[in-house]
Amino acid sequence: MESLGLLASPRDQQSTRCRFPEPQDAGADEIITNEASETKNTRRRRQSRELRRFSDLYTRPWFGWLFAYTFVLFCFSLSRSLALGALVEMYGSPQDYTMGFKTAALGLGLMEDFVCTTYFVCILWAFDVLKRRVIEQPNTKDGGVATGVAGNVATLVVSSLLFVAVMAPFVVDLMLVAFRNMRFTFDLVAALLRERHHLNAAPISTEEIQRGYEAATVLVIVAGVFGFVRMSTSATDLSNWNPTHVVAEYLDPRTRSAVGGPKYVALSLEDGTANEASESKADDPDTGRKKLIYHQLAVVLMGLVVFPVAVIALSSTCSPLVAYSGLNATLNELFGHALQPTPTDALLTGVQGDQPWVEMYIHPTEQHELFGNDTLYRRTTGFQGGLAFDVDVSNDNPPNVLVIGVESFRFQDSRYLVGEEDPSNLFKGTNLTITPNFDKWAKRGVALRNIWSSNPTSRSLESLLFAQVPYDSATKTGITGGRKDTKLAGLPQLFDAKGYDTFFTTGSSITLDKWNVFLPTHGYKEVWEAKAMLTLGEKHLKIKRHQWFGPEHYAFNWGVHDDLSFRLLGDLLRERTRRQKRRVAKGEPKKPLFLTHYTISSHGPFKARPTWYAKSAKPDFSALYEGHERAANIQNYLEMRYFTDMELGKFMDRMEKEGILNDTIVVIMGDHGQAPEAEIMNTHEESVTRVAGAIIAEGRLGKYVGSVIDDAAEQYDILNTLADITGLPEGGFNQTGVGRSLKRKAKYGERPVYSNDPNRKMAIVRGHQRLRYDRVTDSVLLHDTERDHAMTTDLFPELSPEKQEEWKALRDSGRRITAYYKKRWDENCLLAVDCTGDASE
Repeated sequence: MESLGLLASPRDQQSTRCRFPEPQDAGADEIITNEASETKNTRRRRQSRELRRFSDLYTRPWFGWLFAYTFVLFCFSLSRSLALGALVEMYGSPQDYTMGFKTAALGLGLMEDFVCTTYFVCILWAFDVLKRRVIEQPNTKDGGVATGVAGNVATLVVSSLLFVAVMAPFVVDLMLVAFRNMRFTFDLVAALLRERHHLNAAPISTEEIQRGYEAATVLVIVAGVFGFVRMSTSATDLSNWNPTHVVAEYLDPRTRSAVGGPKYVALSLEDGTANEASESKADDPDTGRKKLIYHQLAVVLMGLVVFPVAVIALSSTCSPLVAYSGLNATLNELFGHALQPTPTDALLTGVQGDQPWVEMYIHPTEQHELFGNDTLYRRTTGFQGGLAFDVDVSNDNPPNVLVIGVESFRFQDSRYLVGEEDPSNLFKGTNLTITPNFDKWAKRGVALRNIWSSNPTSRSLESLLFAQVPYDSATKTGITGGRKDTKLAGLPQLFDAKGYDTFFTTGSSITLDKWNVFLPTHGYKEVWEAKAMLTLGEKHLKIKRHQWFGPEHYAFNWGVHDDLSFRLLGDLLRERTRRQKRRVAKGEPKKPLFLTHYTISSHGPFKARPTWYAKSAKPDFSALYEGHERAANIQNYLEMRYFTDMELGKFMDRMEKEGILNDTIVVIMGDHGQAPEAEIMNTHEESVTRVAGAIIAEGRLGKYVGSVIDDAAEQYDILNTLADITGLPEGGFNQTGVGRSLKRKAKYGERPVYSNDPNRKMAIVRGHQRLRYDRVTDSVLLHDTERDHAMTTDLFPELSPEKQEEWKALRDSGRRITAYYKKRWDENCLLAVDCTGDASE
């Protein structure tokens, strides 16, 4: 070997031009050949040993259990690892994504996955035992090949279906986390089944549908692989062994063979005995059998009861962020949500200082009498304080009141509300407005430029009509199912007590969440919805039936378009105004009208429109969407927002021209916002929850025309505001709301309002600052709503410790009031002193 080194050195130093071929060294070649041969032999021996090891492992009776556990746990762990970042984004902040968190979350998740896998494997074991017994029946032994084929097919189908049943909730859960900030529950499945007729109109993007198909395909393929391996490999038959055999081996060492290691016997939980062990029972057979049964039961209880209970206990001691991130959705549903953190308690009892705790949610400008110390149920008797604006109203001639809920109308669509400075550059440096007609009327009334809502519309209805923080659930709302037996107090009840006729109109179908049941049983004496609009359109507007869904497209899957519903609303107001004049002329009471109208044309996905509008000229909004990856979606939204605004303007101009507007107070409010720029709407939180609003009282505002309320407000403030404007019924009125009268002055930036999205985050707004937080975890983020519309800068870390604690205290109050309303809805005791007796007004 040294000679090789000596030969190499001078040769390397020679010029390549002077280099000659060197004679071969036969001895060196022989050494190299021998070494290569030895290396190959060593490699072969190592590979042979590895193959023997695997072959030995493969022949072990517990190999099937090892395969099943390994395969399923790998799928669980891989999926969770891929979604871990999205889980932190949903429940925490980037600062929480540490190595310690990852270790804890993945560790807890592995334990939950192990429990879930144990139940899964036990079911497969029971199937394999049953299959073996069927095959080994005397009358099936002659079946031969046919019986074996049937058994293999059953193994493939059952294994694959059970794998899908176990993995599907888990995979769907993580996909919902990643793309919708939601969690999977069977309640969600129930909600989808309940509202299945509306799924075709749900705002689900093509990308989401594509991802769903891809995930389903992968899941089916992996399930097929699992089933195929179990079908084609006898070693994966779980009936060859089960964990109780370890006990049998321990209690009877003779089950070990001298050479081959443990020799396991066919042992079933039913008889609790072994064939080979039966020969050794001559001494004390009963004692041996009982001992074996007890130990086997201990193993079963340990795996199926004790360890799962320990995992539940461990999960409850972990931080909410870790518990949510390690959550196995399949197991959580099986355990009745025992693995997920528990939200804040619903009740605050006792008093704070010398006041009941509920007083912190009732504004000082409201005069009231509480019916109890632990309930918001009270009688409002008046309002006090300085005026932010005033409306001239006569008790002898009470005005009509019209509340218009505009579908998906967000704050940022109104240039008047955003302002010329546009600190978040929402209008891209242009002087555009999407809603010129709303801007025109807001300037003539009182503009509400900092008002917040909840999403979706059913939840905003709870706030707008009944002044509540909406029901906290991602799968249902407070009004889901119609709630015929739930007593409520809000705008319809207020105006009914004042002698008004109550009317609800919309061009939309109202079967979603059973509005068609809820509205007539909670204060509205007359309800017009899509079917009524179709009938009235054919009768009064001379529309032919085929024109609704024909080439004219006067209607779409959600209902009748806003141009026609506003025309019919105008006709209704004109007719009712004529009746009122006739009544007054006869010396009878006026019988004013309280009317709520909801638009629908600007509902996602914003493509449906009347043919006449599709062909008409429209403003050029391209500066607001050009170059955006979702440009087409944004354009569709802007055009339909402009359409509804145009029809709103026509309606208001008509009411003014016909003299109806001077006799009507109009509230215009977005039901919630919208985010066509986002693939998942609610990820743009301010766009979705900050809405446009205005109060128009033509000829009644005097010096307050053009007023702008810039302090934070919420839809639930409209109840007290209209009560203060129009006056209270004699003796006051009962309510359970948390709103304040916007007619009264309040110190800017002091009062918090609660604006929650159960599919995203909870939030508190004070002034122009918005704190977003979770129901359970400690994570909080604070943003400037004016200058940081996209929520890119977290202001919370920059605050002093005192200010941070102040915001955290507000967070806790938000959790508690949300839990309060949820409990009261669930136990049907909103209008009750407590939830132990019957609710009563």
